[in-house]
Amino acid sequence: MKPFIFHLRTRIVFGRGSLNRLGSEAAKLGDRCLLVTGRSFARRSGYLNTVVEILEESGLKITVFDKVEPNPSIETVYKGFEEGWETNCNLVVALGGGSAIDAAKGIAFLLKSRARLEESLAPNEVGEALPIVAVPTTCGTGSEVTRYAVLTSVGRRRKEVLLGDPLTPSVAIADANLLNSLSRELVTYTGFDALSHAIEAFLSKESTPLSDFFSLEAVQIILRSIVEAVEGAAEARENMLYASMLAGIAINCAGTVAVHGMGYYLTNYHGVHHGLANGVLLPHVLRFELQRSLSRLEDAAMRLGFENGIGLVEKIEKVARITGIPRSLVDLGVKPSELDTMVADALSYARNLDKHPCPLSSHDIREIYLRALGG
Repeated sequence: MKPFIFHLRTRIVFGRGSLNRLGSEAAKLGDRCLLVTGRSFARRSGYLNTVVEILEESGLKITVFDKVEPNPSIETVYKGFEEGWETNCNLVVALGGGSAIDAAKGIAFLLKSRARLEESLAPNEVGEALPIVAVPTTCGTGSEVTRYAVLTSVGRRRKEVLLGDPLTPSVAIADANLLNSLSRELVTYTGFDALSHAIEAFLSKESTPLSDFFSLEAVQIILRSIVEAVEGAAEARENMLYASMLAGIAINCAGTVAVHGMGYYLTNYHGVHHGLANGVLLPHVLRFELQRSLSRLEDAAMRLGFENGIGLVEKIEKVARITGIPRSLVDLGVKPSELDTMVADALSYARNLDKHPCPLSSHDIREIYLRALGG
């Protein structure tokens, strides 16, 4: 068996109604809290007020930073740091999807280290951060259990990664009640993000027997639940929240591969939701690997109960079609004339491509993008 090291430092509090335990869990870690969330959803849904009340009832002093945008920028992280610094916060609570949680991780690092964020990015690993409590409100991030924060350098149109064990949330409060008002589109997009996490982690060169367990369980649950979850079924949405967490544990061990590396261009240059970008590219990457007879993909398919790899890919394509994921990048506003730029951008994400199970040349990446453009 392949040797591995596994460490999960997050205390996971899972279940409907678990949000009520947020105050008691947070109070163990600090008493002056910076609550980091997005610009609209948390306030519009009423969850922001609820969370503030729960935290205050446990005696915490709260500073709200609700300026996190989708694909949070490094500049936004600095703004959050300034708010937390002014009120001497010693704890960070993240309420939202991956953007809010990742921004909170960056802020927690700055509040503890006072370092420059730009000089601390991967491949460096951070050594300290304030305690973080994560409350996910989507079923796709997995960031509530990972040591990664993906941040955007707006000027460079580039995704950057802050990484290190101290960024792993101390506590994750996973309450599916918070998914009740999530739109069909966000369930679809974040669900496909989780599916990409799970499959990419299984294919990764850095996968382990234990990460494989989490990956395959997540894939199975997502393929079984996502359609009903998109339609609004409460149990299916809870299943998706659970599967997203499992997939997060898997990528925390094994990372992601070409789907993520190729999808960043779509988000940075066209504003495509990260999960939607992954959802469009995932079947094309997998079909390309099937043509190269990737045994790892065939292994995943058979362990999931499919006759072969093509059966798994066809199932993913069927689910994508039902839930509204387009097949072509053209449907996302991408033009064939961008192909050279797309290939060069994808090749720059070595942290993803280096983990891909088989080396991908510029010709290979071009071929995958061409197929995705053609649908």
